[in-house]
Amino acid sequence: IHYGIVNAGYATLEVKDATINNKKVFHAVGKGYTTGMSKFFFKVEDLYESYFDKENGSPYRYIRKINEGGYTKNQEGIFNQNENRVLVKDYKRKSEKTIVTSNNVQDIISSFYYLRNHPNIDKLKSGEAITIDMFFDDEITKFKLKYVGRQDIT
Repeated sequence: IHYGIVNAGYATLEVKDATINNKKVFHAVGKGYTTGMSKFFFKVEDLYESYFDKENGSPYRYIRKINEGGYTKNQEGIFNQNENRVLVKDYKRKSEKTIVTSNNVQDIISSFYYLRNHPNIDKLKSGEAITIDMFFDDEITKFKLKYVGRQDIT
């Protein structure tokens, strides 16, 4: 991540194979952090993880450990897609709560992969959009991906 000639930070997204409850899943890990002088002005150390189904993209578990300028969260969410619920464990506050979700809800990381593999993604025309339900920060929000066109980068 650059601001002019200053390298302000790094962001990575990695996917590997994993197993949850004897089921083969994808494990996606997103990291972001500030570097150099930037971290003295606004320190960022973010870690997002998602375990999601290889077939349909449904998330089973997410992890969110963030520090953004002193604003911190340390959470884990366990999805029950059959009952449309997510159990949120807040390790910072030492609390748990169950939140009712919508059908086929995604977490912030699984959303990328779900949309990338969406059955209609190749059929979108410029200006069209796909909207999904995304669970983030203890609530369900509508996330809209709007297709603006295709560009080849060489």
